[in-house]
Amino acid sequence: MRLHMDKVSVVAFFKDGRRVVTGSWDYTLRICDIQKGTVAGGPFVGHRDKVFSVAVSPDDRRIASGGRDNTIIIWDVESKRMLFGPLAKHTNMVSSVCFSPDGKRLASGSYDSKVIIWDAETGAVLSTLRSDRGVSSVAFNPDGSKLASGSLRSIQIWRTDNAEPIFEINAHEKWVLSVVWSPDGHQLVSASYDNTVKFWDSSNGYQIGQPCTSHTSNINLLAISSDGSFIATISDDRTVQHWSTKSHQKIGEPLKHIEDVTCVSISPDAELVMVGDFLGEIRFWSIKNILSAAVQLYSSSGSYFAHRSKLKLGRNLYYEALSDAQKVRTISVIVSTIVVMLNTTDS
Repeated sequence: MRLHMDKVSVVAFFKDGRRVVTGSWDYTLRICDIQKGTVAGGPFVGHRDKVFSVAVSPDDRRIASGGRDNTIIIWDVESKRMLFGPLAKHTNMVSSVCFSPDGKRLASGSYDSKVIIWDAETGAVLSTLRSDRGVSSVAFNPDGSKLASGSLRSIQIWRTDNAEPIFEINAHEKWVLSVVWSPDGHQLVSASYDNTVKFWDSSNGYQIGQPCTSHTSNINLLAISSDGSFIATISDDRTVQHWSTKSHQKIGEPLKHIEDVTCVSISPDAELVMVGDFLGEIRFWSIKNILSAAVQLYSSSGSYFAHRSKLKLGRNLYYEALSDAQKVRTISVIVSTIVVMLNTTDS
């Protein structure tokens, strides 16, 4: 579906799961009703340059957007009007915005090396968190007491009540373009220009397990499902890939796109993945179809786990189905390894 005259730089689902908002290099935002397949009215016009970030408030009544014009705008969804004038405390482009879980605060990150926490109802600055490098991503934890920010090679964790840093993670070899919290707040997941996704213990910054390493170019963004069971990543290699947050294994085959894919979001019910591209279009994929292909791939045997995974898929228990299917895959790999070892020994 073509929504913009230029690149779709960011997408986000509303909490109702029926609508999405997109931001673009054409300076505008649009809302799409995905059930009807139609654009909901005219564009949101107010930015003077490219839009780089959007966030939907928890009550679905407001949208925040940030852009290359160094400003943040908070919009009323129904009227498509600004609630107040653009927030203009940053001195470089606004790379990321996010609402706190209660919707009362808004965090913005910028390449001016600052994270600003705003009163989302009045636009007043509540606190300023100063980094020693540009900020590419910001995310509140599930209870709003902490904030994670991604920068060049690192992730910083901050207290939101006093703007004090808690610790820093030396996370990647290049820019950390995206950071998200798991729904239970116990983990952080980061994606980087070094082509990897990594998982972190949010209490101490220690890495959890192995990174995801299947992409062949920069990873620009990641999204996590509402139940925390999987993530979706998009890359300059023009693919969308899905990963289990438990095993860190890739789910199914990469979804290939003709044009550059630029942004990704997962629906609140974890049934759809949406991506935007360089031509101003958005596209949706069914999670059920993706996992069906994975289950069929991993569950080709007639084993107990293979049978159980297919039953669970039929009941839309996607994560449980995948978990059983991956057990089949793991068993198959182990058996294959043993056979190779026996054949080597015999020879």
